[in-house]
Amino acid sequence: MMKSFLDTEVSIYNGVRDVYGTTCKLRAFLFDKKHLSEIERLRSLPTKEERNEIKKKLPQACISGVFAPMRKAENLITHSGLVCVDIDRKDNEEIENWGELKHELSKLPQIAYISLSVSGNGYFVIIPLRYPDYHKQQFEQLKRDFEKMGIIIDRACGDVSRMRCLSYDAEPYVNVEAIPYEGYYVEPLPIVNYQYSGDDVLDKVAKCCERIEQHCIDITGDYQSWFMVGCALASLGENGRQFFHVCSSQNQAYKPNECDKKFTNLLRTGKRIGVGSFFEICKDYGITFKDV
Repeated sequence: MMKSFLDTEVSIYNGVRDVYGTTCKLRAFLFDKKHLSEIERLRSLPTKEERNEIKKKLPQACISGVFAPMRKAENLITHSGLVCVDIDRKDNEEIENWGELKHELSKLPQIAYISLSVSGNGYFVIIPLRYPDYHKQQFEQLKRDFEKMGIIIDRACGDVSRMRCLSYDAEPYVNVEAIPYEGYYVEPLPIVNYQYSGDDVLDKVAKCCERIEQHCIDITGDYQSWFMVGCALASLGENGRQFFHVCSSQNQAYKPNECDKKFTNLLRTGKRIGVGSFFEICKDYGITFKDV
């Protein structure tokens, strides 16, 4: 018999200042009514500041897994296979049938749970993930899929360690047979223009990179190689950025954002290695600008 998402173990915390926490079954957290009077009082308060004073003292849970010893993304021990997203009324004022939103969302087979948020002014939605090891990529695509439906979800929910405040809904939607969401966002590769500039050095680099891309040659097989290629291309200033992406993208570990950040860092702090080192590395792989 398939395990219910409600029986998943998650980290729970005694308020926002508790960074160590304990664990419990998700159902124990979601259906906890011990703080109902506090939640009702919170919902009656007129200002966000007043509501936050109560909210930060209520139990919290990390719906996406178990963390130890402290609640940090890098301390994830076990992913729950779930992501929890917020749909706030203030971010979705264009939705005219707000009162029907829960019912409409319940028609999606990937949604396992829908409840009022602690303020009562929004919803939180729990969705099982097909690829929990790629939490961020799945969230990014999920965000885009909701946008296509005209719904804005809080982008902060992409943080795997994000805490969910205890809430209460007299009629939560529960689907223990929800199917895993399979969407996965892949960052588009930068488009490289290989039109030659008339600058002798840049044209030689462009010719080498064109061949690297055409033949899928990875000259950045390990971190040291990647670093050296980056330093050499950083000697070209911003002109080297697109070429660093070309070289990096031949490796399976390539991530456009990380590559971009690395190049920016190398522009500031990288070793003073000339572009000649790039040509030497290319030569080791049988690549020269003369051959292209």
